[in-house]
Amino acid sequence: METAHLGLLDWSFEPTVSIGVAGVGLGYAAAWRQRLLSSSDDTSPWLGAPRLRVLIFGVGLVSGWLALQSPIDTGGDRYLLFLHMLQHLVLMMVAPPLVLLGIVGARPPDENVAPRLRALWTALSRPWPAALLFNSVLLVWHLPALYNATLTDEPLHIVEHLTFVAAGVLFWWPIVDPLRRSSTVVVSPFQKMAMLVLAGVPPTVIGLVFALSSTAYYSFYTAAPRLWGLSAVSDQQIAGVMMFGAGNLIYFLAISIIFLRLFGRPEDDESGAEEAARRRAIG
Repeated sequence: METAHLGLLDWSFEPTVSIGVAGVGLGYAAAWRQRLLSSSDDTSPWLGAPRLRVLIFGVGLVSGWLALQSPIDTGGDRYLLFLHMLQHLVLMMVAPPLVLLGIVGARPPDENVAPRLRALWTALSRPWPAALLFNSVLLVWHLPALYNATLTDEPLHIVEHLTFVAAGVLFWWPIVDPLRRSSTVVVSPFQKMAMLVLAGVPPTVIGLVFALSSTAYYSFYTAAPRLWGLSAVSDQQIAGVMMFGAGNLIYFLAISIIFLRLFGRPEDDESGAEEAARRRAIG
């Protein structure tokens, strides 16, 4: 048991994760250097000061790195389901929206660059396909057989994390709507709120099932060393409360921000798109 407590303090320091995060950070710095991002960008739909994006982007990037490298990762992979659940929440619901807020107002790539890939992204990132894919990824990976498999098969575990991040970016893209051009189809505030309400269903269902069940569903954790006197069932119940509570709190916060903006300048999204298109045309 003492060994398990010590193992809980381990950091991963997986080189591929750190290299990937550093690469994203360098790409962001290069975007500023190439003026794909600038202090004159229109960030009115979300931010007052364009340079605030750097701080938000940094917080998003660091939160993702911590989820994959800190004791959150080692503890969740070896001992505690609720730490693993925390990691999933950060990878899907915290890091992606913050990173996207960090690039809001950026100059979009030329329309002639990778047109097929851009068309595919445009189709997938519309509100309902994005919400469907996001919810599907969340639900499928939490099926007991597949969830247990990820904890004993490292390549599969990596795929799981990559799909979490990809689904998170895809889902939050139409909500943040970071890159705008004259052809941008603006997502209305009500569509954004509807997406967030729909996305709250899976974590609510899974969270309540975990929190109310007297049976541990994941055999990996029933066999894992127990820490702090937590049984596998108690650990699962904490994970359920975390998914139900923290997951819905994030969505509620996003809905509240969008809703409150309707009492201020509800046209910000539309005017922001028009202003961005006008500046691109002048530039």
